[in-house]
Amino acid sequence: MTKFCDKCGAELKNENAKFCDKCGAKVKISNNNSNTKTTNMGPVHICPHCGQTTPMGLNHCEKCGSSLEDYTTAVIIGYIVTLFVPILSLIPGIYLLTRNNGKAKTQGVFIIGITILFVIFVLIFQSWVTYLLLIILIIVGIYLWYNDYNIFN
Repeated sequence: MTKFCDKCGAELKNENAKFCDKCGAKVKISNNNSNTKTTNMGPVHICPHCGQTTPMGLNHCEKCGSSLEDYTTAVIIGYIVTLFVPILSLIPGIYLLTRNNGKAKTQGVFIIGITILFVIFVLIFQSWVTYLLLIILIIVGIYLWYNDYNIFN
């Protein structure tokens, strides 16, 4: 994971560095995995794709154009609803599909696809095989989310 200087926002070339190689400030050890930080420029987003610091209030990275919005909560809710009430998973699936974020759109398509497959398999098999398929597809979706799989960028 790339680390950045708390004072100037510069990317640290060495993750174990104790001082920033650009401004010389002491680097704080932090376990915060958030994509927002506070620097001498005020609060900024740190782009998860290129590491560029972007002022708060912007929805896209100034350098690479990637979305800075985080849809992790919607994805988690989508999979939980898919597991317990599959037909209602169309709601978070459509929500994610309509976002302006390729990774979120990918998950929206996947959740809607799982729902459609589940309905088809219930009509055909009406057994535990359907639930096994559902669980396998949810695991695949979570794997794709975790590994930043994106078909829309």
